[in-house]
Amino acid sequence: MNLKTMELLLENYKNIHKGILKDCAEKQKFTDLISELELKMKQVVVYPDGMTVMEYAKKLAKEANERYETEHE
Repeated sequence: MNLKTMELLLENYKNIHKGILKDCAEKQKFTDLISELELKMKQVVVYPDGMTVMEYAKKLAKEANERYETEHE
């Protein structure tokens, strides 16, 4: 799940949580879901220019290869 999807899901969880007026098991369920999702979102790595991990790895490899070639000409 990407970060944008998690942000939307978190907003929906918070809206549902607010909509439940009585403190009950269902409200507690959303409290737990919100906490878990916020923790997951903190662990998401965001790469420059919205790149995927593979795109970023290829970019770094290309830059390293170019530096190597420049140094060994």
